[in-house]
Amino acid sequence: MIWTLFGTLGVVIVTVLAGMAADRRWSLLPRKENLQLAAGQRPLLTGFGAGAAPGTAIAATIGEIERIRRKQKCPRCKISLDSAAEESVEHEGQALRVLNFTCPRCGGMRSVYTREEVSG
Repeated sequence: MIWTLFGTLGVVIVTVLAGMAADRRWSLLPRKENLQLAAGQRPLLTGFGAGAAPGTAIAATIGEIERIRRKQKCPRCKISLDSAAEESVEHEGQALRVLNFTCPRCGGMRSVYTREEVSG
């Protein structure tokens, strides 16, 4: 009785693995990008998120910058990042503040670009 169960489980696992290997080699199943294009949706653009590059700097007041600093999480470990040294840079004639962070667990580094917005 138990060997029948193990045999069936083994056949299912081998079949799934063979199907995955065949799909990787010959692309049997449709890919997400192809389905989006067929449905008339625009594909997701690859690029930088808000604050990830000088061109996408986040406009923020001093209080918002502190909130941004507190909310940073490591993309791998999902824990809060420690603040590192802050830098000032200039991009297209605008002064930017670069907030640098490090992960205490994995040592990963991250930078967030902000530009100071005058509250008024």
